[in-house]
Amino acid sequence: MFSLLLCGMARAGVSDVDGPPFVGRLALGTVELVGITYYQKTNSARVWNRARWWRADGSAAQIGPFRPRGTHELDVFADIKTLTFLVRVTLPSDTSQDSLADKQASSGTVPSNRHGPFGQPSYARADKVPPPADASWPAWEFSNPPHWRNPTPMRWEGFRVADVRANTLPDFRMVSAHFDAYTETADFRVSVSTSAYEWKTVATRKPDAAGTSTFVWDERKVPVTLFKARKLVSATSRASAGSTQVTLTIPHDEMYGKFETRLVAIDDGGKEHASLIGYYGDRGTAVFRGVPLSSIKEFQLQVRPCDWVEFRNVSLQPGYGTAVTVVSSVDCKEK
Repeated sequence: MFSLLLCGMARAGVSDVDGPPFVGRLALGTVELVGITYYQKTNSARVWNRARWWRADGSAAQIGPFRPRGTHELDVFADIKTLTFLVRVTLPSDTSQDSLADKQASSGTVPSNRHGPFGQPSYARADKVPPPADASWPAWEFSNPPHWRNPTPMRWEGFRVADVRANTLPDFRMVSAHFDAYTETADFRVSVSTSAYEWKTVATRKPDAAGTSTFVWDERKVPVTLFKARKLVSATSRASAGSTQVTLTIPHDEMYGKFETRLVAIDDGGKEHASLIGYYGDRGTAVFRGVPLSSIKEFQLQVRPCDWVEFRNVSLQPGYGTAVTVVSSVDCKEK
């Protein structure tokens, strides 16, 4: 559940959506809850073109058509309702540089991830298009008690979004979740890490060493285990020659929605090579393409914090009017 916070209303940003937008601030950029619709167990344009969208306050939203990119299947049950949320993450134009995620996703070097936090490249599984430049993949959480059939309580992976012509919309994400049939409202939190914050080194390890250490985050001790680095061997890719792979573990619950991670390799010449970490649960993998194991003298695990935007009292059915409050970590102080 969310921590108790003393918050003010988040300041609204600019939106292309007709009507009053529901927008919250990040330290760098904004997050907007664009609309909600009933889940469709397909990414067919014909089906999604008929989708009925509503805003966070239950009013009709004349938007779209939008549809998910890549696989987008959840089990559907008669006694629950499954909804899809459409979110837009907008960053200032001065951050539109080639990001680490862009380079890794385009080369296909990022491990697939189904349950890891933002910053862990779920996008590599879909159409290999990165999140907004130098921003992480969003993390999603719902405050209401999750339905027992939810695979990962309150936490969900997101999907890329396309328009009616199948063009990927780089700022948009979709996430779908189950709710009990009688549930009328929910609080919805989106967490994102951007270059507004610097990376901080929390653990170091020699390539031929393995071990566990801890670092403190938000007054909690977080354990991290780094295993010995090894040469990357792939039977299907010549590009893996002269590459290095490192496996690590870090508690998923400790980092999800709180901070983003990356691993940096320092070579003999002092040059830094950064890699995002693909997670499956607590276990993560970092790949350094074209960086031979013999050239690496040290690995550094680095983290940086996330901002979050929370949409409270969101309507879970069209026409059910609610008074929505938008708050963000930028505008809040812990009690």
